[in-house]
Order: sequence, then structure tokens, then C-alpha cells
Amino acid sequence: MEAFDPYSVLGIGRTAPAADIKFAYRRQVQSAHPDRGGDPAHFILVVRAFGLLSDPDARRLYDETGIVDDEAVRGYRREVTVILADMFDAAVATAVATGLRLESVDFVTQMASAVETGLAEARLKLARTDREISALQALRARIRRTDSDRNLFVERLDTQVAEKATQHLAIKRRVAMLETALAELGNYQSETELIAALEAEA
Repeated sequence: MEAFDPYSVLGIGRTAPAADIKFAYRRQVQSAHPDRGGDPAHFILVVRAFGLLSDPDARRLYDETGIVDDEAVRGYRREVTVILADMFDAAVATAVATGLRLESVDFVTQMASAVETGLAEARLKLARTDREISALQALRARIRRTDSDRNLFVERLDTQVAEKATQHLAIKRRVAMLETALAELGNYQSETELIAALEAEA
């Protein structure tokens, strides 16, 4: 059996940035999707490759060891599905509550707009966290003792940097999930296809 290589499946290089991965996935899924006449086995490989490469932790593990952690990829995909399902439910509930005719609402476009807004906000938070970590590290470098005793202030700054680093990882994961959600939304021509996909993922 041939080894699974997500880069080869999507037709991209190992250093491809997230935007190229998303573009390659969307291009491949257009022809691979069974509803569009594609081969179901190839479609599964495309979805698996995208799931692995869009999850920063799973991609790093694969790049460093060649190991594919399918359970982690499935967990990541479930989290993205929850984001999309929650957004869809909220969009439909809002449309119903405001008396809109559901057949006249383009839910896929509406959700994509909401994801783009959330993505922009998450990227701003990521940049702000980067700046805060850099500022704390610069301050840490300036605080020195004249003797060899314990540096209380450096220890306090190390704790703050560690907390910010944890926040940074969480925000980075959120960015990756929203990018994945946006790519997923780009694969649906209508909310009917989206509903079927969300039900299949559940």
C-alpha cells in the first residue's frame, strides 16, 4: 500500500503556506466531490489531506515524523464542523426571528462574511499578542541584578510570557480553524449542500 502524502494529494510543496493549501483543496474538491462526478475514494483522500495540513499541530507532527494522527485530524474537523453548524443555526434563527423569507437568504454568503470578520479579528489579536510577547521579552532582557541572587522580576516576566504564549497558540489555532471553515464554505453552492455536509460530519 502506498504511503499517504497529503502534499502529493493536493499537488503542493512541503513549504506551502495556508493560503496555497486552501486554494489547492478548493481546486481539487471541485472535481473530486462525488456529487460532481468525482471518485469517492479520491475525495476522501483530498479531505484527509486538507484536514491534516490545515491543522497546525497535525501538520507539524507529519512534517517532523511522517506520522499521520488521524484521530487529531478528525477532532480538528469536528471542531470546524461545530463552528459551521453553530453559525448556520444562528443565521437561520436570526432570519426566522426577523421574519425573512428563508428562500431569499443566501446563508452560505452570509456565513462566509461572518467567518471573514471573525478571521480578521483573530488575526488582529494574534498580531497584538505577538507585540505583547516581544515587549515582555525586551523588558526581561533589560532587568538584571548586580549579584547572582534570584531575579524575582525576570521570573514574573517569564510567567507572563508563558501565559501570552499559551494565548498565542489558542488564537493561532482559532485562525487556522476559521481559515478551514472559510475554505469549507467555498465548496458549497447552496445552503442545501452545506446542511447535507454538516449532517454527514455529525
